[in-house]
Amino acid sequence: MIDFEQIRQLVDIRQAAEMYGLEVNRAGMARCIFHGDRNPSMKMYDDHFHCYACGAHGDVTDLTAQMFGLTKNEAADKLCADFGISGSSPPMIAPKRKRILSGRERVQRAFDVLTDYIVMLREFRVMYAPTDQGEPLDSRFILSLQQLDYAEYLWDELLDSTENERAEFISANIPQFRRYYDSLKMYGHLRPSMQKTHTERTENYGRKAG
Repeated sequence: MIDFEQIRQLVDIRQAAEMYGLEVNRAGMARCIFHGDRNPSMKMYDDHFHCYACGAHGDVTDLTAQMFGLTKNEAADKLCADFGISGSSPPMIAPKRKRILSGRERVQRAFDVLTDYIVMLREFRVMYAPTDQGEPLDSRFILSLQQLDYAEYLWDELLDSTENERAEFISANIPQFRRYYDSLKMYGHLRPSMQKTHTERTENYGRKAG
């Protein structure tokens, strides 16, 4: 049985919308896909969307279903596959499967970090682009030029791989994902829930290394 509540909690609706090609501005507004919207009238909230023009309302699964012409169950399956999560049971509730769930959690954290990093770089590319010839380049714009293409390449590699391949790929690129996490934290683009989780994991990692 699909756990839609778990998907709502694990998948940020704005990140999913942007990764699937929907343009969301800094205010969280986008052109509504439920009607012929010329001006952004659909607002992305933390766990749902709402269109102030046509009244369309729903969660990340509803949005994905509309964007790809899927049923809600099919959309949930797509989100689980694309974001590397299990939609049938909450994470870390079965101690006997701790090793397997830990691997899945590691994949989910990597997707979270990579998704947020790509969104941040895309914002930097637009917000800090030079407006006048000869203007010194902002360090954030330079970062987007240097890192965005490769981060998007990593995203494609993860999406095109199996669950086992994802785990191996992430293990082989842990230093890269740590740098992305540190960059998100430095620029203030790290979600509070992710910061807490990663802080705990970093502390545990340090204790094991010591």
